[in-house]
Amino acid sequence: MTTATAPPSELVNWLGTCLGRGELAPLSCGDLEELATHLVERRHAGGTTIYERNQLPDQVYILRSGTVELARDIGGRRVVVQLLRAGSVFGDIPLFLRTGEPTTARAVEDSTVLAIDSLTLFSLLGQKPMLARRWLVSVAQRMAEMQDRVSDLLSGSLDCQVASWLLREAGTDGISVSQQTLARLLGARRTSVNQSLRRLEAKGLIETGYRRVGVLDQAGLEAVISDR
Repeated sequence: MTTATAPPSELVNWLGTCLGRGELAPLSCGDLEELATHLVERRHAGGTTIYERNQLPDQVYILRSGTVELARDIGGRRVVVQLLRAGSVFGDIPLFLRTGEPTTARAVEDSTVLAIDSLTLFSLLGQKPMLARRWLVSVAQRMAEMQDRVSDLLSGSLDCQVASWLLREAGTDGISVSQQTLARLLGARRTSVNQSLRRLEAKGLIETGYRRVGVLDQAGLEAVISDR
């Protein structure tokens, strides 16, 4: 379903928080307003696909609300490469590299994305050097975060990996994630992740519920990581 986007004035401040660290590449309200005028709102029901792996990209997306997973099948196993929350930018790197999408993007729950077509984005970045620089900062920040996640996966026990992921995702209302999705993110078995969560919960570091994990003791989780 496609509808007109909200008035640009309602998006400007929010867009500024989505595109990386603003202090490294400040933007004018005019740049953000121009970007906002070209965004089209699209709604995806939970379980539906936004784009398929290997699809040639022609859009870039900013997740307005909901949760989206980027996943692919490896050796007959579905692996979640990344779990995206509101404010996440995705689809731009394969567009810049002129390659097919490396993953399938699927809405985990009812989600809303703001999309901009590739030709319009390239035109904007060519006309507005500060917006291009800010977008570069955004890409660099996301790549750095992915490198940190890979480092977590390559070192430490499963408890350490779970603790690290929870700390990165921690919010005041808890983390919305199923054990199956968390297992796919960590490349582990669901039963193993369940046991890890139980161990952390027994120590009073987290609390678990249906598709939800709450962080109770961040310092305790940091201690788990430092002991790896």
